[in-house]
Amino acid sequence: MKKGFILSIVGLIFVTLLAGCLTSSRERMITPTPAEQIDVHYTPAPGTPTATPEDIPPIPKDDIIIYSLDSENLQKIAIPFKIEPGSITLFELVKKIVSSLEDESFSVNIKNAYFEKSMAIVDFAEDGAPGIKYPDYEVAVLDCIAQSIIENYENCTAVIFRVNGEAYSSGNLSFGADEAYLIK
Repeated sequence: MKKGFILSIVGLIFVTLLAGCLTSSRERMITPTPAEQIDVHYTPAPGTPTATPEDIPPIPKDDIIIYSLDSENLQKIAIPFKIEPGSITLFELVKKIVSSLEDESFSVNIKNAYFEKSMAIVDFAEDGAPGIKYPDYEVAVLDCIAQSIIENYENCTAVIFRVNGEAYSSGNLSFGADEAYLIK
């Protein structure tokens, strides 16, 4: 009797832990945990070289990878592109990312994308920020944009999001005007 009771308790604990792991990994596929959402002001470490916009030329390689979302399962997907080396600027790269998101039914409106020192600034139009249109998928959309930039620009050290040139703010997330969303 005691043995059966103990085995039942151990089994229940095992099932609970297993269910918790499965739920966490499924949620993790859709939205990163708060610890992964970088919410800090970016200040380069002393002695770290910072690039000026002239130091961050168009992408020199002939193949790039941008990230989008699969609208069916909300998984991040990598999309390879062939480009003419040196032919794509940050704004053009962001337009490609936005276009790939639109292909998956996520429409965002970018006002501008440029570099300040070694940081990429992506400025959304007021009505085009992901948090306004897709609050449940905001982090996933921002991740696609930020990761695409960081992985394609070797000298880019951080990605900052803004709305109409001001601090990024939605119902879910708020960042200072110079607060990094993703740091390399």
